[in-house]
Amino acid sequence: MTGRQITISSSIVLFAIALSLFLEDPISDSLSGNVPRNDPDLYMLNAHIKRYANDGFLAYQLSADRFTHFPLTNLTTLVTPNLTLLSRDSTPWEINAEQGRLMSKSPFREEIVELWNNVAAHKEESNGRFIKIKTDSLTVFPDKNYAETNETIYITENNTVTTAAGLRANFEASTFVLLSSKVQRVKTIHTSSGHR
Repeated sequence: MTGRQITISSSIVLFAIALSLFLEDPISDSLSGNVPRNDPDLYMLNAHIKRYANDGFLAYQLSADRFTHFPLTNLTTLVTPNLTLLSRDSTPWEINAEQGRLMSKSPFREEIVELWNNVAAHKEESNGRFIKIKTDSLTVFPDKNYAETNETIYITENNTVTTAAGLRANFEASTFVLLSSKVQRVKTIHTSSGHR
């Protein structure tokens, strides 16, 4: 074998080894389109989920026309969700929307229910007093009975209608922090009779 043949043979062997390493490299998988897919692994129609506290108290219920779970991101999309937040000391809150998603509890976050498109929250006491909240989106932390939004809210309560730029609501303590902005202030109008 001549020096030229040895050089060509060595080049072919080195090219084959490099090609083999490249094909086994995870970077080449992403370049060739072999990325993991986030196809749904579970869906439920007209499902109803109940969540209990550690002491056995029913903390909340979540129902929807459709639940679709995506394993890669570990989130569940919801079609027409209805969330009922229960309290030991007061009437439950009913919260519904057209769309939503459930992000399960993990070491990095608590369980979250995000709701959007025509979100409505409602609570009615046995004495007829009521509170209705309407907004475009709402993030609910069901384990804390807490919700928040930076979207415009409309609160109807017996003889008043209030608008604000956002809301921080502690449903358990029945406390609400109403937010304002440069373009939208908190405004309350008293009506002569209760709206429903």
